[in-house]
Amino acid sequence: MAELIDCAIAVDATYFLLLHIDVTGHEPLLPALGGLTGIHARIEQELQQWKDHNVTPFFIFDGQPITGQDEVTVMRSKELHKRTNEAWTLYDNGKAVDAVSAFGQNTSKLFPKKREGWELT
Repeated sequence: MAELIDCAIAVDATYFLLLHIDVTGHEPLLPALGGLTGIHARIEQELQQWKDHNVTPFFIFDGQPITGQDEVTVMRSKELHKRTNEAWTLYDNGKAVDAVSAFGQNTSKLFPKKREGWELT
């Protein structure tokens, strides 16, 4: 961090978020918990570290989606909601072990694929 004092840096926003999303490994109940847990504190801590060293981050977000990408995203989201509802139904019917397994199968669909060449550490 010392090399970046008083600098502005460009940050790939998707990569930055993946670093903070992928810290706990596989959490099968993530969909049941309502999504990400603890991400706010981790991001705030990193932003504070940059502020303490007078580093200005400029977050670069992915561009416009390609044609048809929005439709695919909506379709995948609907499928994820359907599977999450099925997992809750298992839970409501007293099949807790099956429900945890079903929720666990959904977690991989919550996050975008890691980009080739990215190493999340």
